[in-house]
Amino acid sequence: MPRGPRKHSEQGFYHVIIKGAGNQVIFEDEADYEEFLRIMGRARDKFSLVVLAWCLMSNHVHLLVEDTEEELSRYVHFVSTTYARHFNERWGHVGHVFLSRFKSVPIGSDAQLLVTLRYVLRNPSKAGMADHRSYRWSSYSEYVGSVPADLSETSLLLDMLDGVSGFLRFVNDPEAAPYYPRTSARIPDEDAKEAASAAIWPEPLDGLKALPSEKRATHLRRLGEAGLSIKQIGRLTGLGRYVIEKALHQKSV
Repeated sequence: MPRGPRKHSEQGFYHVIIKGAGNQVIFEDEADYEEFLRIMGRARDKFSLVVLAWCLMSNHVHLLVEDTEEELSRYVHFVSTTYARHFNERWGHVGHVFLSRFKSVPIGSDAQLLVTLRYVLRNPSKAGMADHRSYRWSSYSEYVGSVPADLSETSLLLDMLDGVSGFLRFVNDPEAAPYYPRTSARIPDEDAKEAASAAIWPEPLDGLKALPSEKRATHLRRLGEAGLSIKQIGRLTGLGRYVIEKALHQKSV
């Protein structure tokens, strides 16, 4: 089946996710991380696209960008192919380093822009890799001023958050609502719980059974609108197929 065109952001902001092929590790050591950042520096001078935030994980990369000149595909192609050559030559790797198509989530509001910033920078904590506040391979340190902001343009989002103190409160808020960057019509099974929790927060998934039927149906419809299948909803909530189908059907009545 041919791929559809990428969804466009009227504001020009995108959350970009570049994954290793087959979820393979794409950074074997510190030198690999440093090389990827050097390539991002070269890309900064080559394209008008602006990186607002970034985070390098072991098998994928998150970027928050502003792309007013529609250079996103060219930018990602340059960065990924240049790094792939480095990785293959250095480690004797054969085959693709990255998935053939990167993911991009168009951002349609200031609120989504800010929660995406938080999602990108908190990714190391969410994944259980490291405390995001001390993680070396993200732009968090650029935002708090502990290193120069060489790769990220931090002024826009810092202004929106009333400076570094507002940034720290917002990004590190322990009560912040979860966020799931949906990149396809179908939610992969490995992401189902994360997507579901974000859709009905602060209601816990395991508490839907005990809710009154109308309130429960409202949450079930939110899960369906978030892209979860009936099977996934049943597995996560413990509810039967008939109850779920009835709630989803009420949406169109």
